[in-house]
Amino acid sequence: MRCKLLIIIALLSVFSPLRGQMDDALLEKIDFNDTTLVDSDFFEKKLAEYIDSAQNPQLSAKNQMYNYILATDNILSKCTSFEMYNFVYQYLISGFSELGANMVVDYLRRMPHLEYTDADSDQINYIIGVAERYNRVKIGYQAPDIQCVTVDGKDFSLSNVKSRFTIVLFWSYNCPHCRDLIKELADFTAKNKDFTVVTFNVSGELKPVKRFLKKSGLAKAYNICDGKGWDSQVVEDYAVDMTPSMFLLDENKLILSKPFDIDDILNSVEL
Repeated sequence: MRCKLLIIIALLSVFSPLRGQMDDALLEKIDFNDTTLVDSDFFEKKLAEYIDSAQNPQLSAKNQMYNYILATDNILSKCTSFEMYNFVYQYLISGFSELGANMVVDYLRRMPHLEYTDADSDQINYIIGVAERYNRVKIGYQAPDIQCVTVDGKDFSLSNVKSRFTIVLFWSYNCPHCRDLIKELADFTAKNKDFTVVTFNVSGELKPVKRFLKKSGLAKAYNICDGKGWDSQVVEDYAVDMTPSMFLLDENKLILSKPFDIDDILNSVEL
């Protein structure tokens, strides 16, 4: 869900000649009482269109964040059922977390307009938990430590990795994009010794995972497959909800960015 928001915004930005003025008419065309829209591509695209309309290249970075905050507030104010609020809230906080928009994430952590929905106490506590997940993996924050056993049976701790940059990749064996990205990372790290890769498999049997990693050329990385899949505490700690998901860390294990590809990695660092 996180990538969809960013990809759609990126595409819209190319084709949108008029931006910087939020188009409230876009929201008026959406029936926020219709919960059948939840998790639909149509709904996600409409939300992304509205957020894109809040972009203004003439604004300072800080004022752009205020524009995004206003856009998120306008959207959430339309959500009166918990089902709708929950979907929209997670869509927004995951997307802006991926953007590195910490000001917007901090605002969303306040759970604006939740009190005006039909949420019960358990549902409110659930949203509180979602907010705290994304607070742990904001850009500039210390990455959660990972303590596991690698696919080769060796003890591993992220805090003990000595490298100028560390790439943490969450991937699925049956995800073609994940497999392509692993091959690209193998080539990239072979040429760039300042980078160390840590892979964390969330879906796939150990034997084929190990076989693929060896064939890909990334076997010398720290590769983890703890067998817990999406229920792994590491997945929870990093607020991962889709694959591939990458985190770029500096030598002190601070989160520099959440890149999509090799170009994003290079744009985040000075070599």
